[in-house]
Amino acid sequence: MSSVCRMVSAVLALAASMSVAIPAQSPSTGQHPDEIRALQASIAAAPSQAGAATWLLLAVLCQDAARYKESEQAYRKTIRILKSSDRANLAMALDRMGTMYVETGRFAKAEPLEQRALEFRQNLNDSTGIGASYMHLAVLSLGKHDLDAAEADAEMAVSLLAPAQAHPEAPSAATPEEQMAALIDLSLVRCARGSCATAIPCLARALTLAHASYQANSIPVGFLDFLLGYANWKNGNSPAAAQLMKTGTSELESQLGWGHPTYIAALKQYQVFLAQSGEPAAALQVGTRIAAFKQNQQAEHPGAARVALSFDQLP
Repeated sequence: MSSVCRMVSAVLALAASMSVAIPAQSPSTGQHPDEIRALQASIAAAPSQAGAATWLLLAVLCQDAARYKESEQAYRKTIRILKSSDRANLAMALDRMGTMYVETGRFAKAEPLEQRALEFRQNLNDSTGIGASYMHLAVLSLGKHDLDAAEADAEMAVSLLAPAQAHPEAPSAATPEEQMAALIDLSLVRCARGSCATAIPCLARALTLAHASYQANSIPVGFLDFLLGYANWKNGNSPAAAQLMKTGTSELESQLGWGHPTYIAALKQYQVFLAQSGEPAAALQVGTRIAAFKQNQQAEHPGAARVALSFDQLP
């Protein structure tokens, strides 16, 4: 995912998202129908001229739009083109395809891709790429409920991509999106272990990065507002949680209101929060929206019904 796509997918692997956690990859800008159609038309008009970069962009946009079958086909084409050439770009394609499989709950398919990407990056001494691989392996392990491995990988990712979390003066070559995604993934793992109090500083740092890089009404800010609200809820601070989760879902709705799996995952948690907070009418209203989105997903994006975002692993 462009740097923006990386967060939603990779957390998104949400693990994101929101990644979707966002966790995982980066926040999307929407369904991308025009861009997808334009790329598909360009490839159809001159298939021999479509290089790896074109196919990879198509794969990422389709993944971001939860069009997973098309995304998988485009990733396969990208990898075939890159197999005998650029190992750095091949590692990126393998890694991104792995996040697509994680989003759809196909962990057995994701793991060998992520391990190969990590091996290539280690051989290239690509510290930022290695950090991204550990970040996505953490999301994979979280999806498999292997919390020990998930935490170890997430901590390694933060040490490589966002070292300022432990050492404020430490420099980082990672983009703000990569730093945010690593911090989000670690926070999700810690919440999954029942330690949301230790997740709050990571989310607060990630939210600071989001505000510095994006507008207030954006997916990264909305996702992090929601996640910080979630962590406060699980840490017993319901008043702070109520405002943050309400703000976060509103911000996500403006960008992902068509029913992206990350948005639905957030709504599910918000519904539970409202029900437990003595607001059954509001919870029922959110539940009705979720049901409508899921029905549309079944018809338009069959794979989206199987999305296993990081929220689903949380208590």
